[in-house]
Amino acid sequence: MFRSIFARPSSVKVPNSPIKAQARSLNVYLNKVMLLGNVGADPKIIEFNNGNKGAIFSLATTRRYKNTNGDIVENTEWHRVRFNGEKVEVIERLLKKGALVYVEGSIRYETINKDGNDINITTIFGSNFEIKSFPKRRDEEGSENMEGTEAA
Repeated sequence: MFRSIFARPSSVKVPNSPIKAQARSLNVYLNKVMLLGNVGADPKIIEFNNGNKGAIFSLATTRRYKNTNGDIVENTEWHRVRFNGEKVEVIERLLKKGALVYVEGSIRYETINKDGNDINITTIFGSNFEIKSFPKRRDEEGSENMEGTEAA
């Protein structure tokens, strides 16, 4: 892990650690995606034949920059995000259109044949997510500030 600043006699052999040998023998790659954006529509919940569930939703990320004229330009990109496993129940209960969510996962490419045409699909297979803010409820959108009123 750390290299010694002291010279080691050349006659002393230091055995390689198993971790170093394993790292040299394996190809180590990284496929990781981190996104922070708004959910475009309520997640679609899919139930598989074996009883497991999956969730698919679209996530919008917006990049803002100044063009050559000095105008601010917004470029929104849409990402297809998919989760499987126990996180689907939480997504089904809490994740709604408009929520700001942080997603971690890996990117995968698929080709499907639809009506004789090959269609390339890019999907983010989520491994973790955090809901950063929930969307406003419909009854909150019409009112500016309802803090002083209580429901009876």
